[in-house]
Amino acid sequence: MKQLVLSGGKPLSGEVRVHGSKNAALPILFSCLLFSEPIELTNLPAITDVSAALSLLSLLGVRVTRAGSESVILDPRAAVPPAGCDPALSGSLRGSLYLLGASCGRFPERMVPRPGGCNFGARPIDLHLAVLRAMGLAVSETGEGVFVKGRPKGATFHFPIASVGATVNAVLAAATGEGRTVLTNAAQEPHVLDLIAFLRSAGARISLPAPGTVVIDGVPRLHGTSHRVCPDMIEAGTYLLFAMATGGEIALRSCPPEQLAPLFPLLSGMGARIGTGVDTVALTRTGRLSPVSVSTSPYPGFPTDLQPQLTALATAADGESVISDPIFPTRFGYVADLRRMGATIVAENGRATVSGGAPLTGRRMTAPDLRAGAALTLAALTAEGESVIDRFDLIERGYADYAGTLSSLGASVKIADGDV
Repeated sequence: MKQLVLSGGKPLSGEVRVHGSKNAALPILFSCLLFSEPIELTNLPAITDVSAALSLLSLLGVRVTRAGSESVILDPRAAVPPAGCDPALSGSLRGSLYLLGASCGRFPERMVPRPGGCNFGARPIDLHLAVLRAMGLAVSETGEGVFVKGRPKGATFHFPIASVGATVNAVLAAATGEGRTVLTNAAQEPHVLDLIAFLRSAGARISLPAPGTVVIDGVPRLHGTSHRVCPDMIEAGTYLLFAMATGGEIALRSCPPEQLAPLFPLLSGMGARIGTGVDTVALTRTGRLSPVSVSTSPYPGFPTDLQPQLTALATAADGESVISDPIFPTRFGYVADLRRMGATIVAENGRATVSGGAPLTGRRMTAPDLRAGAALTLAALTAEGESVIDRFDLIERGYADYAGTLSSLGASVKIADGDV
């Protein structure tokens, strides 16, 4: 079991190149099953979730050719239905759920094993199944997974909540389906728009006539294409919060500032000075941290994937902060470790009330999931003494060269082999 070992108290300063988006890469990778020709992807993040997705696609008959650490060529012409894919792989990866939509245009009958991913509470797939049923597909659940039969047909569907995963599966299913599909209250996150841009480059007919509205006119086939995966706004936001917590200065490159625009007023209000360029963001903490009150919401609101890191940052603020997460109200499993470090936090009913200012002390902790692991890292960077974070493998699911990047910014960090 790998551990991340950190000694706190050092400001993080320097430059970070933002890697490709995990949340864009996974649906784009699985969408290759829709294609009749090879595709080339660049700027893929070198993270374990991408490696697992590529292994899963290989088992499904997709020819995977690596062209460097961040590039790959996928030839899906010999692909087979996903029924026989390795449950250990699909069960470790939430993104394997995108096989539901990606296999629609290719296989008349398919069974998709149940997905895995981070465990921070209930993550139902009801909306995924509802939109597929609206397209005329026969969908049934078993203990092993989801069985889908039929070809998607045009439909109109309104999402009662803006779901990234369900929007992605609907777009994938409709891209090579029959007729016109209209989705309203669809997710608008940058990684969803990146998937749409990728599919368009391959001949898909997708338009965005209004915010939250996606119109897909199905086409018979998608042709080969090349695509550069968009930058990861969550990775970028995480490093901005690390710099805020430690009182440093950071410059992000390969980072379109418009993706992070929802964060800027919040960070400025907490005490940051922010400058932007065409694809750069620079942040300097100007003084003591002010408390914050925020609730997560679909893009362009504050993202749930930065909620744990912000809650950890609030422990260093002067005063009381309130952070709510109605998207995933049970996503506060990391709070117990923050308390053991010395933080004063009450977490209940999807909300954390943080009384900031108490000094933190390093200790041994366990990352319960990917983003919670980043939150524990932030706390360790501000704590007195050494911290050890077990289950570093969970953090590697979504952050490329994590320890190397922290070290380059001045952190005292190393990876160690811990006991099981």
